[in-house]
Amino acid sequence: MMNPTPPFYCIAHAPFNWKMPDFMTMVGSGDYVPETGLAMSQLLSPEEALRNRYLGEYLALFEIRRRLIAERAEGFVGFCHYRRFALTEPIGVLHQFNYHAHPDMLAKVQPEHFYGDGQTPIVPISVTWAGTVLQQYEACVTGRDLLMFFGDAIDCGVISNLEAANFLSGKAFIPAPTVAFIPVQWFVEIIHDLELVASRYYRHHYVYREGYADRSIAFCCERLQAFLLAKRIAAWGQDKVIQRPLVLLGETYPNL
Repeated sequence: MMNPTPPFYCIAHAPFNWKMPDFMTMVGSGDYVPETGLAMSQLLSPEEALRNRYLGEYLALFEIRRRLIAERAEGFVGFCHYRRFALTEPIGVLHQFNYHAHPDMLAKVQPEHFYGDGQTPIVPISVTWAGTVLQQYEACVTGRDLLMFFGDAIDCGVISNLEAANFLSGKAFIPAPTVAFIPVQWFVEIIHDLELVASRYYRHHYVYREGYADRSIAFCCERLQAFLLAKRIAAWGQDKVIQRPLVLLGETYPNL
C-alpha cells in the first residue's frame, strides 16, 4: 500500500497556461501570487521577496526548508519548476540533455511518475560539457563569480579545497539539481549549506550584473547544489537512484 503522497512543490515566477497535478503545492517566487499555494511576497516582505532577482528559485527553497523543519517533515520531498520536471518515465522527444514536450502532454503523466515508490531518489542526469565546469560557466556569465562563490563555500566549511578544485576542473555536473524527488534530510542539509554560502557571498563578493546575469548567486548555487547532490547520490548508491533527463515543457514542441 502506498504511503500518503509526499510533499511536492512547484516553483513558478509568473502565470502559465497549463494545469499542474493536484498533489503539488504551487510556490510563487518574486511578486507572483498563485491562485492556491504559497507566495513569497506574502510569506516574506515584498522587498525580501524581490531578492529572487539574484537568488532565483533559491529564495523560495530557503523558505521551504524552514517550513519543513518547523513541520518536522520526514521521508521524501519533491520539487519541480512550472515547466521542468524529473519523471521516472519521461515524455516528449529527447533533444541534447532534456526531453522536450508540449504542455498538453502533462495531463497524461501519472502522479507516480513524479514520486515513484516514494522511497527512491529521482534526480536529473549528470551532463558532460565540452569544457570544464568553470569554462562552461565563464562562457555563459562571469567566471569570477563562481570562483568567489566556491571560495566562500570553502571558508564556510561546506566543501574542501580539493573538492572545489576537482569539481571546477571537471567536465560534468547535474543541471537544475533542484528539480528532484529526494530525502527531506538531503534537501534540508543541502539548502542550509547553500543559504550559508549565498549569504557570505552576498555580503563580501556579490557584484551587480546587467539583466539576467544578475542571477549570479542562483547560477552559483546551482553548481554547488549539483556537487552536494552528487555526493549524496554516491553515498546512497548510484544503482539505487533513478536518474533521467529532465522533461522541459514548451509550446513550440515539436519544432525544436
